[in-house]
Amino acid sequence: MTKLCSVPVISVLLVVLLLPLVNSECGYQSCNPTKPDRLNVHIVPHTHDDVGWLKTVDQYFYGANNSIQHAGVQYIIDSVVAELDKDPKRRFIYVEMAFFERWWREQDNNTRAKVKSYVDAGRLEFINGGWSMNDEACTHYNSIIDQMTLGHRFLKDTFGKCGIPKIAWHIDPFGHSREQASLFAQMGFDAFYFARISHNNRQLRRINKTMEMIWNGDPSQGGKASLMTGALYKHYDPPPAFCFDQNCNDSPIQVHLQFHIIVMHLIHLTCCKSLA
Repeated sequence: MTKLCSVPVISVLLVVLLLPLVNSECGYQSCNPTKPDRLNVHIVPHTHDDVGWLKTVDQYFYGANNSIQHAGVQYIIDSVVAELDKDPKRRFIYVEMAFFERWWREQDNNTRAKVKSYVDAGRLEFINGGWSMNDEACTHYNSIIDQMTLGHRFLKDTFGKCGIPKIAWHIDPFGHSREQASLFAQMGFDAFYFARISHNNRQLRRINKTMEMIWNGDPSQGGKASLMTGALYKHYDPPPAFCFDQNCNDSPIQVHLQFHIIVMHLIHLTCCKSLA
């Protein structure tokens, strides 16, 4: 005779509640829910990691020579993984595969499995996905295609379909070309976002509400070279009055929990006496 074990109701409920998290999909289905009757603001946590600028690639990755610039990419990715582990509602995007591929090679199997689960659930999403964020003025199209292929091949081989980027992302190149938009459209991207545009152009687009547009990159290609395009509101920094990470200059908010409880209790007593 088979002995049946009883399962507490609370355990069953816990399993049911966790199922949506376990079965989460990558792609647009993984976005946090929005409210159709509200203005939904999307704040995208991201990092911009130059593949060589003021420091060498090695110095940027390991955080060396911080007298020139305070940056250590390996610690950025480490902290992202740690924060994603704390809250299933958190999301993050990453761009430069020159750094991520290097970080990935140094991780153990447990960390790799954890990161892959975040990618499969759409919580860690790769954007653009090239080896770097290429310049749009001087770079030959062969080099653009090669570096994008290198990054995307790594993502596909490592994470499968959930690793393939859907959005192009050029938030730091100085200026943008029609040919770049055409290439991105023909590479299969759904949209293209950038940050560096003329201050006058940005201000005019804010007034006219044309920060987003359809960019027809190459008329000879027809719709194949058309791409949904958007300019970021304020470069790639946090929105005005939204201090974030190391850019914060605001004084910290200090709250003493026990003092807060006492104050709230006194307020409650005062209100009750007033009503009496």
